[in-house]
Amino acid sequence: MDIVRYGIIGIQGVGETHLRLAQKHQKVELTALVDIDSDAVKYQAQELGIRSFTDYRDLLDADLVDAVSIATPHNLHGEIGLACLNAGIHIFVEKPLANTVSAADAMLSAALLSDLKICVGHQYRTYRTPQRMKEIIDSDILGPLHRILWTWLEFRPDSYYKRDPWRTNWRQAGGGVLLNQTSHDLDLICWLAGAPVEVSAQIGKQLHSYLEVEDVACATARFEGGALASFQGSVNQPGAFSLRQLAGDRAMMVIQDVKSLTGDQTDEILLGHYGDALSSLTASIEPISGQPPITWESINTEPSSTDSPTGHELLLHSFVMAILQGGEPYVTGQSARTTVEFINAIVLSALKKRTVELPLDPAEYDELFSKLVNGEMSL
Repeated sequence: MDIVRYGIIGIQGVGETHLRLAQKHQKVELTALVDIDSDAVKYQAQELGIRSFTDYRDLLDADLVDAVSIATPHNLHGEIGLACLNAGIHIFVEKPLANTVSAADAMLSAALLSDLKICVGHQYRTYRTPQRMKEIIDSDILGPLHRILWTWLEFRPDSYYKRDPWRTNWRQAGGGVLLNQTSHDLDLICWLAGAPVEVSAQIGKQLHSYLEVEDVACATARFEGGALASFQGSVNQPGAFSLRQLAGDRAMMVIQDVKSLTGDQTDEILLGHYGDALSSLTASIEPISGQPPITWESINTEPSSTDSPTGHELLLHSFVMAILQGGEPYVTGQSARTTVEFINAIVLSALKKRTVELPLDPAEYDELFSKLVNGEMSL
């Protein structure tokens, strides 16, 4: 295969980005579009001289694509993704991979069985600041991670939910601020710190009483490396100030003012060095109120080259090249599964009012999720 025949399922919203990038990729031949808006998809397809469909199953029967982007409401990611994989088609799925870890597992099993690629739209991993944070952690400058403090604070008025009613309910959105807005940040935490092994959380509704799903969440988690994390996410707070703080045995990394949802911006990373490992300083400092000295340095995240792709462009390219040359896309389905499991565990902990150990029991979460979808349980 020298070129990938490509389709877009869901051409509005972020689907427009997938469409634009697929059009300009030299190794992609855009062959088909799918959207339930018959007028919009027909018009766009005619402009491009390609086929259009209003049902993805008709696309699968037409043998027109080797790979697709799936940019639909969350509840369709698992259904459409699994159907495509079973039809022998590689998938680039917008986040989240699926609403439940059991649906994610079904997709991963189908991909493994047929040697197909799954890429997931967690594009925040490609941005400059997270990239630099990852480099700092992997270089062991911080030492073993002890503690993480992370907030994501933004504001969503009622008009936001009126425009996209599917975001208001469990059946379609799969969750509120966790799965919808903060899944990118929760994905970054897992990417930086590893998989969570224990979760305790609370979720609720504060300003949007008509929602089925949560508009605020607070969670604590223990990660496989031993780090303890505290996370707060809310759509009820003006996005003026969010915080990321990762403290290790030898140094701590702080971003004091993170503007959410501004894409690949330049942030100042503050790196505080203790001069020695805290595990050693704890035993050597004599005064009972003695404090280790901290030397701060500022690390700018300006790019070394403005030509380096980030975001969906990098993800799509990695997906296409994985299909053509082997290897894996930048964000694999397996790594995105960790994020889905983390979010499912937060919801389960909050509603069951207990600490949840991971790996999560998929059947237990499916039972809970079914009750939420059917209105047998509410926040």
